[in-house]
Order: sequence, then C-alpha cells, then structure tokens
Amino acid sequence: MGKMTKQDFEAIYTDKLQPKQRPVLKQFLQNKSDQQIANSLSPKVTKNCVSRHISTICQLFNIKNEQGYTQRDDLIELFVRYKPELVCKELLEEFGARASEPRKNLESPERALRFNSEFYVERSKMESDCYQQILEPGSMIRIKAPKFMGKTSLLNRIVEHTKTNDYRLVRLDFRDAETKIFSDVNIFFDWFCGNINQQLKLESNIDNLKARGGILVNCKKYFQYEVLEAIDSPLVLALEEIDCIFCYKEISEDFFSMLRSWFDESRKTEIWENLRMVLLYSTNVYVELPYNQSPFNVGFEVELTEFSQQNILDLARRHQLSWETDEVVALMAMIGGYPYLVRKALYHLKDSNLSLADILQNAATDVGIYRQYLQDHWANLQNYSELKAALKQIVIADSSVKLEQVLEFKLLSTGLVKQNQHGITPSCRLYRDYFAGKFRD
Repeated sequence: MGKMTKQDFEAIYTDKLQPKQRPVLKQFLQNKSDQQIANSLSPKVTKNCVSRHISTICQLFNIKNEQGYTQRDDLIELFVRYKPELVCKELLEEFGARASEPRKNLESPERALRFNSEFYVERSKMESDCYQQILEPGSMIRIKAPKFMGKTSLLNRIVEHTKTNDYRLVRLDFRDAETKIFSDVNIFFDWFCGNINQQLKLESNIDNLKARGGILVNCKKYFQYEVLEAIDSPLVLALEEIDCIFCYKEISEDFFSMLRSWFDESRKTEIWENLRMVLLYSTNVYVELPYNQSPFNVGFEVELTEFSQQNILDLARRHQLSWETDEVVALMAMIGGYPYLVRKALYHLKDSNLSLADILQNAATDVGIYRQYLQDHWANLQNYSELKAALKQIVIADSSVKLEQVLEFKLLSTGLVKQNQHGITPSCRLYRDYFAGKFRD
C-alpha cells in the first residue's frame, strides 16, 4: 500500500463507500469477526458476503487484495491514523503501539542463529533437556535432523550454556576437512587430534599415535593423558556433520567405535567423566557396527522436528508481522514447517516489498525467493545419478515410494523428502512442484 494523504482518505471515505459497506466497516473497526458482523446485520448475510465487502473496501482505499488477511491490517492502520474515533480501544492500543515499535535487526536465514537470538524458536522442552544433559558427567548428546533444520543453532545454545560452568570446548565440523584427510586412517586421526591440540592450545605430541599398540589405543592414551589430564576440567567435544564420514568405511568403523569406547570409559574411569560429547548428523546411520561398538545407541538422542503452526505464528510476530492462523496455514501449505524455508519467507516479508501472495506464487520457480537454494540442490543432484533418479520417482508418484535403505537415508539427509509408515514422499509442495517441473523440462 502506498502512502495515502488525509485528503485522499477523506475523499474515498465520503464519496466512494456504499451504504451496504458502511455498517460492515463500522463493526470491523470494532474488532468484530466476519461471522459476528454477518449475524448482526439486517437483513442477515453470510460470512462470505462480509468477507467480500471488506475486501472491496480495501480495494477502494488502494490496499492490494492479497492472500490471507494482511490487507485488513493496512485498513485498520489507515483508520487509526485518519479516523481514530471509529476504531475500538483494543485496536487503537495494538496498532498505535505497533506503529511506534522500533524496527528489529533481522538475522539472515542463511546462517545459524546466534546463541541469544530472539528469533530462535524453542519447539519443546528439548532445549532444557539438552542443557541438563551436557552437565552430566560423561554425557553424550546426539542431534539428528536433515540439513537446515537448526542443529547448529541448538548447538550454539548448548555451548553457551556450558560457559557459565567454565567448560573447555573443542568444536569440529567435518565439512571443513579436505578430501585427502579421508584417504587414510592415519591421516584422519592425525587431523582429528591435531585440531584438538590447536583449539585447546596444547603442545601435546601426537607423533606417538602410530606407535605400537594401534591407532585407536594410542589415540585413547593421547586423549586421556595429553588432553583430559592436562586441562583437568570438563571438556565439550562437539562434532558437526559426522555423516560426512559414513561413506569412508574403514575410517567410520574405527572412529565411531573409538567414540563409543570413550563413552564407555566415562562409566569406569573418573577422569573420563570430564568428557561430554555432542554429535550432529543429518541422516540415519548406515555404517554397520556391532551393537556394543556403536555410539548411536547410547546417550541422549534429539531429533529435530518441523515448526508447528503456533511456532510459525510466534516467529512471525517476532518479525513484527501482523499474522493470524490464516497466513500460517497458507504458508505451510507450500513449505510445511521446515525451519529454513519459514525463516526465509518471514525475512523477505519483513525486509522487502514482497507480499505473502507474491512469495507463494513464485516459490517453486527460478524467480522466487528460494531460487538459489533450489538451484543448488538441483546442481548437486547432477553429481549423484542414483539420488536424482530416486527423487524423480518420488516427486512424480501419487503415493509413498519405497527405496533401498542407503539411498533412502542419503535422500532423507537432504531434507527434500520425508518418511512415513508407507515409504518416502516429498517434504512439502515446494519440492514436489519445483523438481517435478525440472524433470519435465
């Protein structure tokens, strides 16, 4: 809606409003629902008739008729500004306060949220459980979710929670490792222990990792004598995107068996109680490990879920958007409750001139706000013919699709698909529409 002068407003209000529209507008400005207005009119009309009247009134005042009810807020704001005597006290207070509310500094949806971000949405008591678990001696927290679901944002908050207890921290993201690091077991463990040394500013000698006894035994000795005993305080070992290792069979078997042995050691040896581990990964584990050598069946498991309607409504209001359930339902019909997609939509709604209708209309195209994100997925699929063929099968199917297990796990890690009791389906309409279009081209 462009800026309207008081003169323009008065001209429309005086000359263009029809007699049938005036009682509807009067009660609308008293914060009555469409149904309440319909019931009070004589002769009575339907709720849909009231909705059409309000929509027409919005158009008279040059307010664009968009999907949902955001145009109604613009109408209220006009009357708060130019004819406040017609507006009920409740709306005057709400929209008057909103007009004076300072604009918030938004956080880019392309980055993980800061530990103290007001845009972080707590989905359950999951966060408080994690804060409690990380304080437990010898604890392990396993955070599993597809990419862009908020794993790193949650880790940021867990890590910050430990600072009040003077814990030390080593944080490793396996996406930072060059391909050659995974070419040999010895090179990998040198890299792993070298990073621990560097982050803790230790001068421990890691040359003994290759000494007699084997890499795993020597790595365990190094960690106990050169790390845990040297710092003599609780240590959080946070390992991000560990599923990068899954496709390297020898390394993954040795590394994950070692993590499990460290966890077990914390139940027997006091110094090992100082170790707290946090593992982040995007997919189900398809590394075959004996039950008593796997770290994926011990500790505290956290599986991040999509946002609920209430989560999105809360987040929209934190973005200073005047949303109700109708807008949330419209958005979720396209993108579900996928955190990154939701944050990106709200960011653009607040930071640009786009309306919700604009965003939804172009969402699944190469000109919408998700274009770069979708194009990156499409480009990545060109390198994995099996994943590409599987996704094609899923997006053109009318029902759930069954896939070979490892292929299923890899596709689930992308977030493009989700699992139900019958098989695999697209995670949301956005992915179905966009990729179905790509496969038709």
